Amino acid sequence: MKFGFLKHYRKIKIEGIDPKRILNKCLKHKITLEDLRWKNDIAYTVRLQGEDYERLKQLAGHNCKLTVLKEGGAIPLLQRLKRNIAAVAGAFLLGTLLFYQSLFIAEIQVDGYRSLDEAEIRKTLQDAGVFEGARKQGDYGEAKELLYSTYETLTWVNFYEEGKLLHVDLAEGGDLMENKEEALDVPVDVVASQAGMVQKILPLQGNAKVQKGDYVNKGDLLISGRYKYHSTDYSRGDKEFTQYQHAHGKVLAKVPCHLEYYFEKTRRQKIETGNYFTGIAIHLGNFDFDSTKGWGGYEASVRTEHKLLDFVHLLPFSAHLVTVKEVTLSEKERAPEALQKTVKAALRDYEKKSLKEGERILDQEVTYTETPGLVKADVLLEVERDIGVEQKIDMKKEDAEREKK
Repeated sequence: MKFGFLKHYRKIKIEGIDPKRILNKCLKHKITLEDLRWKNDIAYTVRLQGEDYERLKQLAGHNCKLTVLKEGGAIPLLQRLKRNIAAVAGAFLLGTLLFYQSLFIAEIQVDGYRSLDEAEIRKTLQDAGVFEGARKQGDYGEAKELLYSTYETLTWVNFYEEGKLLHVDLAEGGDLMENKEEALDVPVDVVASQAGMVQKILPLQGNAKVQKGDYVNKGDLLISGRYKYHSTDYSRGDKEFTQYQHAHGKVLAKVPCHLEYYFEKTRRQKIETGNYFTGIAIHLGNFDFDSTKGWGGYEASVRTEHKLLDFVHLLPFSAHLVTVKEVTLSEKERAPEALQKTVKAALRDYEKKSLKEGERILDQEVTYTETPGLVKADVLLEVERDIGVEQKIDMKKEDAEREKK
């Protein structure tokens, strides 16, 4: 009889003075032997079923030596797999991890920009969903369109992936120094961008046409890019000539500014009751788990998170300790002092975001009026700001007008 592939069997070597006696005992006790091969007069090899091996050992006693040469079938295979289950599971998990992390961007390298700020470029990429820890897109068409529309100087944008590294190659049109030099060769005037009273004028090139205390309207000439002179070449006569240049400088003027802010009459307060519970929030690739979801049953609560882990280079993973605190909501009328502080903070934010270096708020007046449910703050400002803007000189037109005269 042949043992099947899955049947447990052992191939053994039997050594002894009278080996035939063992064969007779096997026949008597119905122990099936297979593939009998004599090595010499006192030794031979056989195969038998795995469960018969212990019976054969009892029959042989101390007169024979039994040696297991090979073991086969399903049971030994399962036993080997059981012994190596940790290694198999570890290899599987490692392979899964390596494959999964290859789906995400671990690093972004931006090259080719000159005048642009890399931090701003990365912020624009993030708005398009391209950032370290994000899933690879393959086609970055949306990010390309956003870069082109945001930065007019870009003439070429290319994305390509190299493993977990994403390359962003950019090209800007023209040479910056050449463009700057060409711009400085263009004759321009400096004119007023808005009405105001001149506080200070600093003509770095060109002729100042106003002085401190002058009131100017939008479009008025502040710094002229024309220079009139009489030639020392008497052969040209006593005619007045005009030389053009690129006027530039700074003209600070006091200009009015009107701002409006609206606030609710009452301010909502959140008062902690002392009840809270904690949990953990995990983000792994596209998988999100939050143990606080669906728990607590609070009508109103506030949630705070404390970062425990956060990395992207191996695999996008973050873990946060979450605390959910129960609160009660109440409304309290805003005090005038609180409104004033809020308006002052808003004006500081306006000054920071809207005014350039050297510009400042000179004076302010705030008027509060009440409307149903709201308080309106009308703010009148006197702001010292640079009102000068460049305006190209049409030399051909001016020469033609002089010829007519």
